[in-house]
Amino acid sequence: MDYVVISWLFNTISPDLPDVIHECDGISPRAAWLRIEQQFLNNSESRAMLLDDEFRTLSQGALSIDDYCRKMKGMTNALADLGEPVHDCTLVLNILQGLNERFQFMAQFITRQKSFPSFMDVCVDLRLAELNMAPPYTPPSALVTSTFSKPPASQPASWTAPSCPP
Repeated sequence: MDYVVISWLFNTISPDLPDVIHECDGISPRAAWLRIEQQFLNNSESRAMLLDDEFRTLSQGALSIDDYCRKMKGMTNALADLGEPVHDCTLVLNILQGLNERFQFMAQFITRQKSFPSFMDVCVDLRLAELNMAPPYTPPSALVTSTFSKPPASQPASWTAPSCPP
């Protein structure tokens, strides 16, 4: 039974980890599990610090409100998994801080509310604002095409194609 558990562990982890875990033949499933656990626990503090920095400096940029809120919530969930939970009001303030210039009026409006809104309320308010906004201005563009066709049969032999303007 030990071989089945060891095989399952080695087949479900990253290909880089078996070398770290498997120091010698005859490793027990418990020892393999403890080595895997230790490998992740040793890195969790540095991963949490890097993720927290990314969380606090993330800005919306060209992301839609849905994508931006989903990314922020994903980061808070990952931080919680690493033992660094983020309070809802911190998440809301961070979302408001990273909004692009199109949503600055919403950031001011939301922070002035009497009772501080939840993450879900802020996402709904921002989504509604995004739906009611005109799309960002993009300058019109034109596409010019030219085709070369064979001259009609009645055209003299000295016919040349019209020249394109410079």
